[in-house]
Amino acid sequence: MGTADRWLTELPAGSIRATGVTLHRVRPDDLDELVDAVNASLGALRPWMPWAQAPATRQSIGEFLDQADRDWEGGREFQFAIRGRRGAEPEALIGCCGLHDRIGAGGLEIGYWVRSDCTGRGVATSAASALTASALGLDGVSRVEIHCDAANVRSAAIPPKLGFRLHRIEARPPISPGETDRHMIWVYPSSPPPAAADLQQVDDEDEGVVGRDPRSG
Repeated sequence: MGTADRWLTELPAGSIRATGVTLHRVRPDDLDELVDAVNASLGALRPWMPWAQAPATRQSIGEFLDQADRDWEGGREFQFAIRGRRGAEPEALIGCCGLHDRIGAGGLEIGYWVRSDCTGRGVATSAASALTASALGLDGVSRVEIHCDAANVRSAAIPPKLGFRLHRIEARPPISPGETDRHMIWVYPSSPPPAAADLQQVDDEDEGVVGRDPRSG
């Protein structure tokens, strides 16, 4: 994306406090914890995340962090580490989330994932709620979206908790092993779905991984 294509005129805060967790812009000293968190969660990430098909290494995560820094400064992607309690550690890295400029002017997409041994306690819901508020506080942002595959039932349960509406389901070729060709697009603030949308009921389960984010769901 060149400078002429940029519509976002301000960047989000680099640190955001949310219920039970803190989000901070990813940084080089997150490297080792991020490698550990990804590799501890591969079983849950692989079905939905194309980047999780092989174990993370210090090299692969280092490259991700370098790219994340460039993307932040370029106003394209805003990657955050999620920090919260894990065992005796009060501020462990327990996941990642992000805001992504890839759905057109005026909108940002949220992606996120949570370390497998930290799911089921509202971490992803809290992070997504905080990112939604942060995004809509930026000049020019009028909508936020969360995308996930229809088969990722646990992730599909999170957007409606935050007031997102299932706007449509698009047919898209699967890019990860667990995906179908049914790509759900949730929108906030709620907007009417297309008249011919094929919408389905999703179970209200907690916490999974969601989105198309290269490292945050």
